[in-house]
Amino acid sequence: MRAVVFLVVPALCAGLASSAWADNDKNKDKGKHGHGPRSEAVVVQPVRVVVPDRDRAIVYTYYRTEYASGRCPPGLAKKGNGCFPPVPVNRVWVVGRPLPPTVVYEPAPPVLVQQLEPVPPGYGYVRVDNDVLLMNMADRLIADTVMDLSGLD
Repeated sequence: MRAVVFLVVPALCAGLASSAWADNDKNKDKGKHGHGPRSEAVVVQPVRVVVPDRDRAIVYTYYRTEYASGRCPPGLAKKGNGCFPPVPVNRVWVVGRPLPPTVVYEPAPPVLVQQLEPVPPGYGYVRVDNDVLLMNMADRLIADTVMDLSGLD
């Protein structure tokens, strides 16, 4: 009886293991022929957020109308120089880089933002000196700019 157990048990184990190996070999090519899940990683390209030309024109028109009527943005109103920064602006903002933490910005007026195309969640328009920036509000990353609202530079 012991000899039978020594022969039957290993034979059963080998039979079970070989059927498991056969199943693995049968399924290993499924991803290559369109059957079953693919093992390839999906690469998502980031979408570049920009100010459309139509919105750029709206921003320029809005601020030029405001400046012409004497309504200066809050930071420039008290300077007494026609809504322009008191000295030449040293722009330290660059598209693709975060706005430095020392740079103070004002949110774009709601009346203006309502006229513009909606921006992706987390983005917003802000005014810095004489420019409008489209910025990721979470990390202050600048997506695009509308430079020199006065049109004099």
